[in-house]
Amino acid sequence: MKKRTKEEIEQQIAKLKELRPRVRPCSAFGDDNLAKLDAQVKVLEENMDSDDIFNEWPQEEGDMMIRMAADEACNWLVGESEYEDLADEEEWPLL
Repeated sequence: MKKRTKEEIEQQIAKLKELRPRVRPCSAFGDDNLAKLDAQVKVLEENMDSDDIFNEWPQEEGDMMIRMAADEACNWLVGESEYEDLADEEEWPLL
């Protein structure tokens, strides 16, 4: 896979922001879905790497799901994600 282009990143950010109002705020397990989505947007907007993510979301149990979502966006940036589209509606719990 290849590193994402500026245009691909901008499109992905726009799609995630468009999806946000339709995402269920919390999962059945209490995970903050909106914080996970916001983390992905932040990673894409700021071109964050793994070190940046670790500094932003320390390894605390409450932040783990958010950090995992941020890591997935980081992987997407460098073309190593299993997801072609982070804003795939099949992957987000919608209202």
